[in-house]
Amino acid sequence: MESRRAIMHNLLLDALEDLGQDEFDKFKFKLRTTAAPGDQNIPFGRLEKSKREELVELLVEFYEDKAATLMETIFEDIGLKNNASELRKVVGERVQGYKKKYAKNVMEEYQLTEDRNSLFGESTPLNSRYIELLIIKKHRPQKEREHELLAIGRKHLEILEKTCSDYSTDIKYLFKPDESGVTPRTVVLQGPAGIGKTMTIQKIMLDWAAGELYQDMFDYVFCLRCRELSLTEEANSLIDLIVEQCQDTYAPVKEILACPEKLLFIIDGFDELCFSLEPTEDHICNSPYSKVSMKDILNSLLRKKLLPKSYLLITTRPGAAERLQECLKFPRFMEILGFSEKGRHKYFFNFFKDERKANIALRFIDDTTAVSTICFIPIVCWIICHVIKVELETEDEIKDTLDTTTKVFVQFSHNLLKHDSRKLKKSSLGEFRKLCSMAQAGILEQKIFFEEKDLKDHSLDGSDLKDLFLDRRTFQKGIGRYSLYSFLHLCFQEFFAAMWYILQEEPAGASDNNEGDLKRLLIECEKPGNEHLTLTLRFIFGLSSEKVRVFLEQTLQCKTSDLVKPLLLQRAEEIAAEHPPRKGYCLLNFFHSLFESQEAEFAERVMHSFQTIDLSYRAVSMLDCRVLAFCLQHSSVQDHSIDLTFCRLKSHHIKALAPGIKTCTTLEFGSNKLGNSGVKVLCAILKELACNITILDLSENYLTDACAQELCATLSTSHTLQRLSLLDNSFTETSLPFILHLMETCTSLSLLRLDGYGFGKKGRKRLRQQEEKIKARPFLLLM
Repeated sequence: MESRRAIMHNLLLDALEDLGQDEFDKFKFKLRTTAAPGDQNIPFGRLEKSKREELVELLVEFYEDKAATLMETIFEDIGLKNNASELRKVVGERVQGYKKKYAKNVMEEYQLTEDRNSLFGESTPLNSRYIELLIIKKHRPQKEREHELLAIGRKHLEILEKTCSDYSTDIKYLFKPDESGVTPRTVVLQGPAGIGKTMTIQKIMLDWAAGELYQDMFDYVFCLRCRELSLTEEANSLIDLIVEQCQDTYAPVKEILACPEKLLFIIDGFDELCFSLEPTEDHICNSPYSKVSMKDILNSLLRKKLLPKSYLLITTRPGAAERLQECLKFPRFMEILGFSEKGRHKYFFNFFKDERKANIALRFIDDTTAVSTICFIPIVCWIICHVIKVELETEDEIKDTLDTTTKVFVQFSHNLLKHDSRKLKKSSLGEFRKLCSMAQAGILEQKIFFEEKDLKDHSLDGSDLKDLFLDRRTFQKGIGRYSLYSFLHLCFQEFFAAMWYILQEEPAGASDNNEGDLKRLLIECEKPGNEHLTLTLRFIFGLSSEKVRVFLEQTLQCKTSDLVKPLLLQRAEEIAAEHPPRKGYCLLNFFHSLFESQEAEFAERVMHSFQTIDLSYRAVSMLDCRVLAFCLQHSSVQDHSIDLTFCRLKSHHIKALAPGIKTCTTLEFGSNKLGNSGVKVLCAILKELACNITILDLSENYLTDACAQELCATLSTSHTLQRLSLLDNSFTETSLPFILHLMETCTSLSLLRLDGYGFGKKGRKRLRQQEEKIKARPFLLLM
């Protein structure tokens, strides 16, 4: 490869060879009297005797990359304007040519991305993985942030999207002039861990290199990663960093720096810096050539002492925002909120590239309120997609890796700590307990914002974990301002509060105070007005699972208490013994807690007390059906009666209920939307499990002749079915032979309810004749 010095040598020699002898002599004379860069003139003796090639050697030796600019100035002064213009054009083409080369290198570096768990050689095109995020350009008031933290499910999505409709922006507008026409030199892009800051930076680099972003604004964009910079101990200059970015020892650095106003430096992950940035003059440098510590280079760039006309884009977590603010001059604030609902759907479809699998994954999160709420965070979507992808390679449905809300939150916490392994190593179990202690105190007090004093009270003011799991916001009050901390969402606070009850106290062997606190919580949960404790209690059940405990101990080095599960079992048995027994949502909430534990022992101990389960006239989700199936599946009795009348059931709900149907003798599914497909699913379940159904209600379910043959054939073999209701469906004379056969062969059937209008007068007559024919046994046909 031709060296930078050789390139400059050839460029200058070509320019001098275009001169006549008189013009060359004028050039040398003018060179003697022109103020040279750095006041370093070539000695007269060497200049006077030099020929063209020798003069080029002198120019490069004394002025290096500034030689071309000096030559251009002299050409202008001695009237060689065409030569000056030509030299300017050649130099410009060289710089532009190098810009294209650099952009090509950036394209190659950023066009592919690796997932956190990628195997050797695995990668994904960045453009197929990146989804546009919600970005806002203003600070929000405390009340608005409070509403966002408390909202769950769809309401949370609506608040996010309403916020963005008021303040939203796009990455192409990060440096857009404000209302007064001022373009910011520094932009801060803030967001919590896992929200997509680094992926956004990768997209900016790729789009700039592809010519799709900031083309008129920036000639060069350089990305400095703070995690890597923190590991650099030797002295460096900004020139060294640029050469490293270019991956080219002979990069035309001085020409790149000649127009600092056309440079963008991206500083990714300011919060990951291991050192503080002092404002003292001792730690400031103003020359890109000065060899200083990495801390001093960053300090000088941020404070606009080094290349003050250049532009900065800085990403950080909220916890480091105040420390960053001390270094910056008039920054523009931006905040990444995460995925919109549309963005979330697009992410799932892009990830799976299979509509069926994407819909299974989306149905999983849509049916799990707490998980749905936190899926505005891209890393949560990534975790769910990766785990589900592995499961769907061997199964048709999601099994047990992410079958509970607790497991999603455990995986999220593990991935954050794993990604920030430095924080994982530095933070002991005691540190983690402090974070959980503050979460628990906040839940009991219904407090979602924490002051600096709260952090000090829980010894978190110096902890690395606060920057990882807490969101720090600054709000205005009168003419002053104040800062508050919160968890990323109330759901996370509830999860960490539950962790506090599970974690074993340090040192090992110390008396466990958690037992008394857990007993009090279990009592408080039952009191009216304490519904805010419901999710925390579910998480406690989930964290008591043996599989989850083993995972916590192996991955997070968290020792868990052996006292929690016996207390929960005792409380579950007390609830089961209540008279009258629980029903409706109160009962369903209890079942959700049993399900979170994924311990069959819980259901075995209590389900005998709930032989009749009435959830009618309530919208039931897929998760509710899986919860009910789990509890029924592990019941010690085999004659449960479930009433799911008017619960908006469809075929996939019946499929989710399948494991529990075997223990049921009464299935009341009236006034739903099962349709023919739902009945076919039910028939397959009844045949496979050899169920002993005595009562089956399928009235008002949009059933037609298309399902009649299979339904009647399945039920005809039953020796237990006593009552069947098919009212208010759309059966016609076509279904008549199958119904008649059912009446004749199902000898246990004693009551059949039908809507006779669809069968016509002749059909109704045949049904009555069949009723007469089998009158030897007790049977009643109601039409």
